[in-house]
Amino acid sequence: MSYEDLLFSLPFPSAILDPEGKIVNANQKFEDLLKTSLKFLKGREISEVFRCKNLSGAVKRTYAENIEVHGLRCKDFSVYLSPLFDSAIKRGVLFVARPVETSPFEEDISLFLKGLSHEIKNPLSGIKGAAKLILKLGSCDEELLQVIISEVNRIEKLLKNILSSFDFSNLTVKRVNINRVVGETFSPFQHLCREEGIKYSLLFDPSLPEVPLDVDKFKQALFNVIKNGIEALKKSRRKEIKIETGYSIRPSDFVFVKISDTGCGMDEETLKRYGMPFFTTKEKGTGLGTFIAREIVKGHGGELLVESSPGKGTTVTLLIPMKRKSWQEFS
Repeated sequence: MSYEDLLFSLPFPSAILDPEGKIVNANQKFEDLLKTSLKFLKGREISEVFRCKNLSGAVKRTYAENIEVHGLRCKDFSVYLSPLFDSAIKRGVLFVARPVETSPFEEDISLFLKGLSHEIKNPLSGIKGAAKLILKLGSCDEELLQVIISEVNRIEKLLKNILSSFDFSNLTVKRVNINRVVGETFSPFQHLCREEGIKYSLLFDPSLPEVPLDVDKFKQALFNVIKNGIEALKKSRRKEIKIETGYSIRPSDFVFVKISDTGCGMDEETLKRYGMPFFTTKEKGTGLGTFIAREIVKGHGGELLVESSPGKGTTVTLLIPMKRKSWQEFS
C-alpha cells in the first residue's frame, strides 16, 4: 500500500506537504473542508489556505528536525504534523486536521452559570430545610446542625474545585520520573482495592526518560481518573484495574499513562459528554473531576483520550510530551 492510499483512508482532512509547506496531495475530506478541488490546491502553501499563526514555521521545523507537532490549534481544528517517509526516504510532511471537541460552556457562559446554580441550589435546599426545622423545634438538634455543616462543606468544596479548574496557565514544571509519580498517586488506592476485592496491576516501562511535569497538578489529574475507574467497578462482576506507562507510537515524542478498568463502561452519548463540567452519572458527583483532569493534561501540552464500551469497561490515556516541544511553542 502506498502512502497515497493511506492518505485517502484517513478519517480526517489530510494533505501531503513538501518541505516548504506547499500542498502536493490531499484527500477528499480536505477538499470538502476547503470547498476547493485538489487541482487548485496543489502548489499552494498550507498557511495560505489553512490560516493559522506559525503554521508555516511548524511545517518546516517538522521536516528539518524530524519532530511531530501535536494539537496545534487552528480555529476550530487541531492540527497534527509528522515527517512523511516512504521506504526510509523522507518525502515531506503529513498534515492532519481534526475537529476540536468543544464544550457548550465555551460557547455560552450562561450554560455554565446554570450548571453552577443547580449544583449550589442542592446543598442550599438541605441547609434551608434543616434551619427551618431548628426554628420550628425551638432548640438545637445535633443531627440537623451536622446536616448544615455537611452541606456548607459541599458548597466550599465545589467552589474550590471551580476556582482551581480554570487556572492551569501557571505550571511549576520540572523533569521527573513519571513512573514514580504514577506509583505515588496510586498508593492511597491500594488498601481500598484490597478491601473491595479489586485486582490491580501496575505495568511500568522502566526505560522511560524523565518528563516535564507539574507534579502536584498531574497527580490531581491522575487521582481523578483512577478514582473514577475504581468507582466504576462497584457493580461489576469482574473487578480489575490496570495502570500502564510507556512510549506513545502515535504521536511520537510522547509518553502515555493508561488506566483501564472492567467497569460498567459508557455508551456513545455519555462518552461524548465525558469531561464536560457538571455532567456526571454519579448520584453525588459534580462532573468537575474529569474536566479538571483534561485541562491539566492540556496545560502540559498533552491530550486525554477515552475509549469505552457499555459492560466492557473504560480506558483513559494521558499523553504527555517528553519535551516541552508541543503545540504551545507554535501558538
